[in-house]
Amino acid sequence: MIYTKKIPKADLLVKASLIKQGWIPLKEAPNLLIAILLSVPFMILNGLICYGVLYLFNPTYAALVLDTLNASSWAFTIRFDYILYVYLLIVVHELLHLVFIPNFYRSKKTYWGIKLWGGFVYTQEVLTKRRFLIVSLAPFVLLSLIVPMILGWFGWLNMFLLVLVFFNALSSSVDTLNFVTVVLQVPNKSLLVNEGFESFYLPKSQTS
Repeated sequence: MIYTKKIPKADLLVKASLIKQGWIPLKEAPNLLIAILLSVPFMILNGLICYGVLYLFNPTYAALVLDTLNASSWAFTIRFDYILYVYLLIVVHELLHLVFIPNFYRSKKTYWGIKLWGGFVYTQEVLTKRRFLIVSLAPFVLLSLIVPMILGWFGWLNMFLLVLVFFNALSSSVDTLNFVTVVLQVPNKSLLVNEGFESFYLPKSQTS
């Protein structure tokens, strides 16, 4: 695992070698800005899924969210500790991506970085399709679905925690976009690898 200030750029020689070996590039957004724009529908989808799970397992808190959304006016209090909690949530979100990468602590191809807006995790390790999907959705499932279920069960949820839960759900939209892209384009039991902002897959027929 290596600390870096930015995601490594694609190596053209490595890309050429991957294609020569039979790796197929995914049809995906060419940069982060376009990926964010394409992921807007998934922000809505993630929010609805999060609310649906909350409604099924913690209807009281779901009603609280609905009442807040239907309120005639909203008031926000900006506090330093609130900003800190949001920042920590972003960092935890990225760490959850990291820990699901096999042997991430020994990897020389896995990178992490801290920015003012939070952090990022990037790996050039070869992953199975199943592992790639787990890495992609882990923060959304754990922080926006499972954690609120547990906190709601113990009665520890409040409006601020719910805001964090939904913030994580919305900010997981690019992860969901990546998940859907891989599900639709990559055959089962294929391998995947990242090179720069591009992803490639190797079909099962060529992995055996």
